[in-house]
Amino acid sequence: MYTAFVRYVLLKRESLCMHHARYLHLLLLLSLFLAGWPSVPAAVQSANPSAFGANTHIATTYPFPDSLHQPADVIAQSALGWVREEFQWGRIEPRPGQYDWTFTDRAVNELTQRGINIVGLFNPAVGWGTPSPADDGIPPEQGSFYPPDPQLFASFVATVVNRYKDRIRYWQVWNEPDNPVYWRPAPDPAAYAALLRAVYPAIKAADPGATVLAAGIVSPEPAGSFLQALADNGAWNSFDIIALHPYTDPLGPEAGSIDSVGIGAIQTLAARLGPKPIWVTEFGWADSESDRTGAQSIDGETQANYLIRAMALLRQAGVERVIMFRFKDMQLRNGVPYNAYGLLRYGNGQADYSQFKPAFNAFRTLNQQVGGRQPLGVRRLSEARIAFDFERSLNWQTFPVGNGSIGQSSAQVRSGSGAAEVRYRFTTGGNDYVSFTPREAISFPAGTTQIGVWVYGDGSSFDLKVQLRDIQGEILQYRLGKIGPTGWQQLVAAINGPVEPGNRIRFVDGKLDGEITLQAIVIDDDPDSRTGEGVIYLDDLTGYSGPEAYAARFASDNGVVEVVWAVDGGQVRIPSADAVVTVIDRDGTQRQQATSGGFLTLDVGPRPVYLIYRPGAEQPVSPSQPAASGGFVPPNGAFADDAMRNVWQRTDQPVAGGAPGLRPRSWIWGPQPISGAMREPYAQSPGGSRLVQYFDKSRMEINNPNAPRNQWYVTNGLLVVEMLTGRIQLGDAQFEDRTPADEAVAGDPAAVNPNAPTYATLRSVAFPVQTSRAPDRSGQVVTAFLNRDGSVSERPDLGRYDVRIGSYESTLGHNIPQVFLDYFAQQGVVFENGRYVNRQIIDWVFVMGLPISEPYWARVKVGGVEKDVLIQAFERRVLTYTPDNDPNWRVEMGNVGQHYLRWRYGGQ
Repeated sequence: MYTAFVRYVLLKRESLCMHHARYLHLLLLLSLFLAGWPSVPAAVQSANPSAFGANTHIATTYPFPDSLHQPADVIAQSALGWVREEFQWGRIEPRPGQYDWTFTDRAVNELTQRGINIVGLFNPAVGWGTPSPADDGIPPEQGSFYPPDPQLFASFVATVVNRYKDRIRYWQVWNEPDNPVYWRPAPDPAAYAALLRAVYPAIKAADPGATVLAAGIVSPEPAGSFLQALADNGAWNSFDIIALHPYTDPLGPEAGSIDSVGIGAIQTLAARLGPKPIWVTEFGWADSESDRTGAQSIDGETQANYLIRAMALLRQAGVERVIMFRFKDMQLRNGVPYNAYGLLRYGNGQADYSQFKPAFNAFRTLNQQVGGRQPLGVRRLSEARIAFDFERSLNWQTFPVGNGSIGQSSAQVRSGSGAAEVRYRFTTGGNDYVSFTPREAISFPAGTTQIGVWVYGDGSSFDLKVQLRDIQGEILQYRLGKIGPTGWQQLVAAINGPVEPGNRIRFVDGKLDGEITLQAIVIDDDPDSRTGEGVIYLDDLTGYSGPEAYAARFASDNGVVEVVWAVDGGQVRIPSADAVVTVIDRDGTQRQQATSGGFLTLDVGPRPVYLIYRPGAEQPVSPSQPAASGGFVPPNGAFADDAMRNVWQRTDQPVAGGAPGLRPRSWIWGPQPISGAMREPYAQSPGGSRLVQYFDKSRMEINNPNAPRNQWYVTNGLLVVEMLTGRIQLGDAQFEDRTPADEAVAGDPAAVNPNAPTYATLRSVAFPVQTSRAPDRSGQVVTAFLNRDGSVSERPDLGRYDVRIGSYESTLGHNIPQVFLDYFAQQGVVFENGRYVNRQIIDWVFVMGLPISEPYWARVKVGGVEKDVLIQAFERRVLTYTPDNDPNWRVEMGNVGQHYLRWRYGGQ
């Protein structure tokens, strides 16, 4: 966010102008302080590294290389998993060929020795490496934000990567080139694209296993148009990860829609251009005057609350790593803090790491409680009421008439039998929009705090808005979010906060009073220069009352961990299967609270708390019913058919609800659907298409809706076979040829998981491409290792895990490890008729299909950490065994459904 040159000047000013004895005194005080700081348990830092991090910049702002261990100690105390450090060309190579590694060597060593992952940021240039050596009078050996010569910059970058490739694997090329402060004299996407095209191969040549992040760009705009421009200039394949800076200050994370707008729009764009992981490498709130907000600032308590809520929301929105700005304040203006985004105050200078803000303890607790856990979705803890379900036709007034239309349709339906089909057409390149006003009242009762609607998107990322009228005749407009990709998604906006002047259609007092009626639904182009046409579907317009409260859910070994808060405070009721729930305060204080009647009643406010418990055995919401208070609503829609819901309940409800007496185990399908109801072509199905729905682990299918509703009514497809052969099955004997899937079979996405085998890799070892049979190896230890290139080698050292073959499946001729057979035998507890019973779920061959490969070890990144993982492919699923996992979660189904959905639909 702030210039490297500013940091450089501050460093030089302090190191040259302040008396040396003052620093000795300060360092003595600092060392005494750190000696008394309570240490973080080793398990927090070593097991399940946190997905959260901070911009630390100790290599460029801390003045004394010999004592860099001191800020590194404090950074480690926060239990973070990631830091972002600058590698400034002017500090490392002030003159051509003259290198100074003093600060970067020491900083890298101190951080990595503490188990902290580093994102290395190449920013800015050196003056002599640019066509404009004097950047506003700065000497040419110092920093410059004029674009560098691409080949000179690539050469410097390759030198740095080669030096640190054993300790740093993630590199970011530049910072905010969309900002005129950082790309002078003005942002130029084409020039930045040229820089990426030169630097990317240089990084890969120096370290083939390195991962490249594009420069952090402010989202949603100009990130969307800037990223599109990178693609237009041939640079989309010159980076591996999209990096965003979703600042919303002075608005809080909910009012600023940090997830649904800031991230959702970019996900939609990436689905169209080519899916890539999304990381956030800067965002935050300052508890002082700042460049972004002027004199409008928040206090330290609010800063802490906003950070934790935003980080939880960003992870739930699909952001893989969330790195806040910044660890320590670094700037004064007239002797007082300025741009104070840090977890620590500026204090007595850049060497003072002793003055902690409330945000530090809050950040540490976040890392400890959910930093390494898998996000499972956000629940709204408000009472829901469907105001209009679109089951009947309604007259609407359209304006302007030529810009769109709305009507009843059954082409795409989220629930019931009807939805609204909405068409739009924007052609002028100016401020295009279309509004639809109902000719009869659609009302929401007084006290409604949020409005939501389910949207089947078309990938346009145009804005969807609602205009609401209150009893005084005031009309205010609220943005629900960006229209997303194909599939059902609920967009929700809070309507009890401030409305900026541009959205005050008819102004009285700036807030909605009493009963509310829908004035209009609006689709608006954003930015105005965009044109396009398309069709979306709307269903179940819903109002929420009660506190605007959220529960961000993360997976736990036995139940869940939820981050819970209410924007303005209130009381919530949460279903719980436990008689007592563990409640952890934002700063780490722990207590126990009893439940009553299967519910935890909790007073919550802006300050988040953590709940550790087993959720109550609530029924997933059916398509025909609105969500009840505290109910779990699958993020991307309800179940496509009752039969699919029943299959999920029988197998995975015990995992979600924590069945009494059930040994915790991993998911068979996943915690919820990841798509809405979909129709896919299948020649033998009535009408030539079948109903399908995707889950993390597979796809449910109903091939014939008229068939008997027995245990074979819902099937799951041969997705693994389709991905490794590259043949999509469109009928019993009909196929569509594709390129085999370049998706990592296990762990992180292939782009950031360089050693993990992909489905394309399986072609060299799996049926039906390879038809050779393996000999019966029952009782033998598994030591075969599968490389990314498809080669197999023997690794006797892997015998230390003592994984042995338990059975030989003779149909295709493959061996099955005992750990997988034990997993099949554990699946005996099911949810049936409102209670848990012991019963065999179904023949494992029906669930898995036959094994089509031998079991192989592989080196796989999971949450950014490489681990030994045993992998075996079956026709319908992939099974993995990770010895480092908790014993109850060592065997897991691979995310075959996720992988197939991305492969078949291009990330949509």
